[in-house]
Amino acid sequence: MALLRHHRTERTVLIEPELIIGRSPSCGLQVLEPYVSAQHATLRWGGARWELKDLGSRNGTFLNGVRLEVGKAYAVAEGAEVAFGSEAELWLMQVASAPQAMAIPLDGGEPITPENDVIGLPTSDSPQASIFRDIDGVWKLETLEGDRVVLDSHKPFQVAGRPWRFASAETLGPSSSALLASGNTPVSLRFTVSRDEEHVELRAVHGDLVVDLGSRQHNYLLLTLARARREDEKSGFAEPTCGWVYQEDLLTSLHITSTQLNIDVFRIRQHFARVGLPGVANVIERRPRSKQLRLGFASFDISVI
Repeated sequence: MALLRHHRTERTVLIEPELIIGRSPSCGLQVLEPYVSAQHATLRWGGARWELKDLGSRNGTFLNGVRLEVGKAYAVAEGAEVAFGSEAELWLMQVASAPQAMAIPLDGGEPITPENDVIGLPTSDSPQASIFRDIDGVWKLETLEGDRVVLDSHKPFQVAGRPWRFASAETLGPSSSALLASGNTPVSLRFTVSRDEEHVELRAVHGDLVVDLGSRQHNYLLLTLARARREDEKSGFAEPTCGWVYQEDLLTSLHITSTQLNIDVFRIRQHFARVGLPGVANVIERRPRSKQLRLGFASFDISVI
């Protein structure tokens, strides 16, 4: 995460991987001063450092008091002072670490960054869509209907009637690289269910790693989908057809709303990502348009105590 702080007002701005500064409403950092050009400068992550470039502004861009040559990229270190159009209006490079991916609301508001490569929109408390880095390393948007769309940096989209824009650095983060490297080893789930089914304990096994996922409310959703998959396996169904359950049937059997179902799916993915398990996007799979879901992991066992 990287931050710019305005010297006079103390305004803090989360820096997206490629930030355009200027007066134009399309700029990631809009500075409404007469001495600032419509598209004045860019601050861009170069893979190992931040680089500042003047875009041909009328009044210049300044780094530590020195006016930049137009079109030339200059390294910006933590603690550096930058100014756009006037040396008196200073911004401090408060934090110069690598940028995070983020969803930026185009109708105003703060960007939303991922927690363990998962973003819930419009909020994580009431997600109507999810953004996640899939096992192939590509950022994707999944809707309530199960449609998945590849998100390119700066690609606009709509969620909950609001316009958003996605921003991401070109390089993969270290946590995602680790997931990709381990993605060929399947995750196996271990359910332990009380006889009254009030408690569902869950463990995940991934290679030599055993993760205790505890007893969570959303574990029962996973258990329900696991049982549906097991029944289809016993009936001799082919693997691609095993375990698919219609959303309406899930809502009825679990006595929950579609909103709660979507929250549970989001929290399951977030929980798996938080403990470093791969394939979080496919813990629960969705079939677009048919509104069917299933447990995406084929290896599991269920014990009743």
